[in-house]
Amino acid sequence: MKFTKRAVAALIAALLALTMVGCHEAKEIVASYDDIEITGGMYLAMLLEADGAARTLADEQNEGDAQIKDYGDVQIKNDGKVVDYYDYVKDETKKLVRQYIATETLAKEYKVTLSDEDKAGLDAYVSYLWDSYGYGIMYEENGVNRTSYTEYMRNAGYLRGNLFEAIYGKEGKTPVTEEELKKYMNDNYCIANVITENLSNTDENGNTTTLTEDEAKDLLEKLNTYADRLTKGDADFETIFHEHNESEHEKEDTADADNKTDDKEADKDTEETTEETKEAPTKPLDSHATLLSSKETGNESANFDEIYKMKVGEVKVIESEDSYTLVVKSDINADPYYIYSLDESLRQQIKGDEFNNKLDEEGGKLDIKYNNGEISYLSPKKITYDVY
Repeated sequence: MKFTKRAVAALIAALLALTMVGCHEAKEIVASYDDIEITGGMYLAMLLEADGAARTLADEQNEGDAQIKDYGDVQIKNDGKVVDYYDYVKDETKKLVRQYIATETLAKEYKVTLSDEDKAGLDAYVSYLWDSYGYGIMYEENGVNRTSYTEYMRNAGYLRGNLFEAIYGKEGKTPVTEEELKKYMNDNYCIANVITENLSNTDENGNTTTLTEDEAKDLLEKLNTYADRLTKGDADFETIFHEHNESEHEKEDTADADNKTDDKEADKDTEETTEETKEAPTKPLDSHATLLSSKETGNESANFDEIYKMKVGEVKVIESEDSYTLVVKSDINADPYYIYSLDESLRQQIKGDEFNNKLDEEGGKLDIKYNNGEISYLSPKKITYDVY
């Protein structure tokens, strides 16, 4: 799991529920270390997260087989071992407990806290999920109150994000180097001008219309004609884009025009500008450029492998079963916007697993006291998705 303030909504993958608490006291202490305490409600939030991740893993490992009816009958393959589903969930929950406590102890060591902006963001995030997205009804009905949920999000989202920055950020103790960032970006991202036409369309009522063979043929011929004009230099992508979309090119304002300086002048300006005075670009030089990412990033773009292999400036029409795509490959390194805008994501992708392992290892070194009776009572076997 990756912990950033911008990606905090991804901390819990699905709406889950417990009907195990009833009149049971959710404030019972389940684990503690020094003055750090994890209540039953907080533990349940971790149990839910572990169960959601375990179900996803079980589904992936069960791909191609019949749909899983009872996850309790499933075994999970993990680190070369095969374990029963509920044992896996309990082990993963204890890992989340260790990471929680390690986050608190390391935050003290690194003098990491939450800013007023962080606190406001946390409140807004929880309010949205709790009041607008239905979490309040679900969690309160099943024993996890708003306070417990907020406390877990404070630690696992915002505090952990700040701790990550204190370790791996630009000013961190062991920062990710610029060379590492650029290498990961160049290995897993690219940009291109893209026009994609689907061979079928689904309307708002769910009705799907598929192009006829002649319509698909005409569409492919149209994109190939664009490609020929681009290759011969008879038109640039800007012209093709507006022609295809039957739109008009808007005149650039002075700021945009100034932004598109000659590469040599840009390099010279960069050399003359210090790191302290250099401002991060707020938008890409090419407004039509599309950022494409690899499977490694967890969000693979369509046709990434084929587009990635293209040379800068190369033009191609890619045919797939469900679409035709016109592509003009661009140079991601020619626009400083991307290394700036991807900075946080790149650091997380490079060091996220290392960070999580560090938290687990640090937590494992601590003499954490567990309330085994409470843990036994709050069993993953009692988790249910039948909420409404």
